[in-house]
Amino acid sequence: MESLLCSFLCFGLYSYDLWTMGNLARGPVKDLVTALLGLLLLTASPLLGIPALGWVLVTLLLLAYTFFYDQELFPLQWKQTILPGLVLTILTALGQAATGLRPHGLFPLRLSTLPFPWTVSLTLALCLTLQCQLAWKRGQLSPFAGAAWGALYLVLGVLPHFRPLPALCLSLGFGLFSVLEYTLRHYQTGYERSTRDFQSSVLTHQYEEIKTIYLNMRGWRHDYHNHIQVLKAHMAMGQLDALAGYLDALEQDLSQVDTYVKSGNLMVDAVLNSKLSLARQKDIALDCAAELPEQLSVSDVDLCVILGNLLDNAVEACEKIPPEGRFLRVYCAVVKHQLYLSVQNSAKEELDFDERNYISKKRGNHGLGMKRVKVLVDQYQGFLNLQNQPGIFAAEVLLPLTAPQSPCAHP
Repeated sequence: MESLLCSFLCFGLYSYDLWTMGNLARGPVKDLVTALLGLLLLTASPLLGIPALGWVLVTLLLLAYTFFYDQELFPLQWKQTILPGLVLTILTALGQAATGLRPHGLFPLRLSTLPFPWTVSLTLALCLTLQCQLAWKRGQLSPFAGAAWGALYLVLGVLPHFRPLPALCLSLGFGLFSVLEYTLRHYQTGYERSTRDFQSSVLTHQYEEIKTIYLNMRGWRHDYHNHIQVLKAHMAMGQLDALAGYLDALEQDLSQVDTYVKSGNLMVDAVLNSKLSLARQKDIALDCAAELPEQLSVSDVDLCVILGNLLDNAVEACEKIPPEGRFLRVYCAVVKHQLYLSVQNSAKEELDFDERNYISKKRGNHGLGMKRVKVLVDQYQGFLNLQNQPGIFAAEVLLPLTAPQSPCAHP
């Protein structure tokens, strides 16, 4: 009976893996019918003396469930679905051969299951398989973690064959799986939530900056007719000095709504123009060159986060030094099918430990900036180079583009 309960536990873990790995259109009726069929198959196969047959049928059942109800493409899901069932079938068949369990049909009617220590080892092998599979799906699997988990589950899985402690080993193994899965899942959920909140705050900040520039432009255009009337009045009265002063004032006003950059890419233009307009208001000398295609394989949201954070950090660093020493240089281009972003800015001559080692002193969402840039660059399998020297800070980003883009030469 203990072995049969272990089989039911394995079925529950197997089902949990499918629901977590895929995107199943779940419903109480479908779930209940699938669960009852699975438990029935696992109960019937030992009555025939063929426990491995039960896992073959259960694997086919869950494979069919995935085919009909998983909203993700079946060619991308079937390998993940079949792997736990394959592990269970092979290990159960090996257990049958090792213990000498033979098929006997319905007569005599008796429940022929693997010895309890074997089913404990089988359950722990499944836990290890699912642990690695779920961690791989979330991008949390590393060689060290896989080796450590394997060693722990191996000890717990082998121990019941030499010591009369199968129930204790099963409890410890299942507890280990539950704790690790809970920790990794909630870590992933928290990371995704903080990332969404951070992206939302960045986009909101960008929107407000762009909205301010647009409203300034709209207001200037609205006053255009009035400005013309004033200029005509000064000319009619021969007030050339007043006319010159008025033109100077208009030129200064217009410079606040001027478009600094026209790279060819709308998102890059929006980010650069909003950030550079704020930098100019802070008396930062600007030098910007950007030439990009209209479409890039990098998503607009990711591009906004990467470029926006690099520029935010640059402006913040410039504010810490006297106005006469502030400068910001920006270069954006496509070089050999890679998006190249370069941001250089003035910095303090004397750097403390945190500044030399790129450790942020900021807290909250704003402090996630450079970390998020690093995560996105890694996501695109790109390259991030940071150089922090007395008097200057330089950041370079290279992102491979999936489709050929028009390359631009360095100036």
